[in-house]
Amino acid sequence: MKLTQLTNLMLTGTVALGAIVGTSQPSQARPEHGFYCDTSRNNPVTVYVNHEGTTEPWIRWTSNYFKNSGYDPLTRCQDVSHRLEDYRRNEELKFITTGKMNGQNVICTAIQTDGECDRLILTLKPKENPERALDNLFSWHSGHTVSEEGRNRRPYIDVAERLGIRKE
Repeated sequence: MKLTQLTNLMLTGTVALGAIVGTSQPSQARPEHGFYCDTSRNNPVTVYVNHEGTTEPWIRWTSNYFKNSGYDPLTRCQDVSHRLEDYRRNEELKFITTGKMNGQNVICTAIQTDGECDRLILTLKPKENPERALDNLFSWHSGHTVSEEGRNRRPYIDVAERLGIRKE
């Protein structure tokens, strides 16, 4: 009987220790190539590691606007970084633009210029100007081509070449 109790106690201790160790590790480690959430500074940053291994900050997360909905800056950074990495791996991240999804202003992906929003990147504050937000958000694109296409004259940032994604 005592051996069973000792075994149960050791098993419980091992499970508890595993839970503590598991939760103390970073949620997104720096990949060799791709997107991740960098938490090494005061504010989390969505970072892209290019083919040369150089890190490029893409989105700095400073707003607490969505905190009451469960999306503090760290959570948004992790979610959006994961989303961008999935889109990159699936070659679905060709253009970044603005649009509406579920009645809300968003920054999203598009397959082509003048294309509709295909996949959500992030939701904007209700009265936030989408074009200004897109311009401010992606600080790295300064000096890069931003096309304004179509009837809505929405901006489209071409990211395919930068990420090594084929355009059809």
